[in-house]
Amino acid sequence: MDIEKINGALEGCDNFLISTGNILSINDITKKVNLNTSDELVDAISFTLKEFQDNGVLQTQSDHLLVISRHNDNLKISEHELADLKIGFKVFLNSDDPDSLTEAIQKALIVLKVESINDVIVTFKQKIGNQNDNLNQIQSTWSVLENLIKKGQIKQIGIADIEESAFRALYDWAKVKPSIIQINLSTCCVVPPTLQSFCKEHDIKLLTHSDPLDLLPVESIESIFGTPLILKWALRFLIHVKCRGVLTTKGYLLNLVKN
Repeated sequence: MDIEKINGALEGCDNFLISTGNILSINDITKKVNLNTSDELVDAISFTLKEFQDNGVLQTQSDHLLVISRHNDNLKISEHELADLKIGFKVFLNSDDPDSLTEAIQKALIVLKVESINDVIVTFKQKIGNQNDNLNQIQSTWSVLENLIKKGQIKQIGIADIEESAFRALYDWAKVKPSIIQINLSTCCVVPPTLQSFCKEHDIKLLTHSDPLDLLPVESIESIFGTPLILKWALRFLIHVKCRGVLTTKGYLLNLVKN
């Protein structure tokens, strides 16, 4: 991959997006067994940049934000009626700026060319040491999700990797209650029975995941781009066909800024 060509295309641009399109159409990724999320994302970014190098797909949005994407994103949305699809986002936030969450969701809606989706799960950059969840940060972000519910852009909202006490406090405070909570079994090998009971009582989906604590480490970014960049946020989108439960599309959208 010609890093100089990529960096040359981004010269003068301090803020850009990478859209991987549907990575299920990339054989070099799908044929790998037991690929963890970080390695999958690194491969997806590298493949997208290589295709950009070969085809030069560089777009500018109305807000002057540059978007690097694949020549053929293979999203497969147009192959089905929207009513037959279940579209979900998981947003990985690296800051406590609520505008980052708004930006991530709105950019993803533009990329997928849809006006609304089924659900959004948000997670914050993992805490260091024994720091507790920042409830004020969570509430500020949750207000963004509640507003998108009100606008009809999202049907259900959830949160990942949150302490049970903070989750209960969020539930009591929220106008729109969380419908989903995701637990990382690598850090919590057994789901607390009290949390299981709470979710059952309030009809909350209790899900598990295996996403790493640091989705895209600094060293991975530098190895890809040859220069230090900051990941503001990342978003993973999944599209299922409802009647069959088949996953047809999986991809990532990332916002990177120059250091």
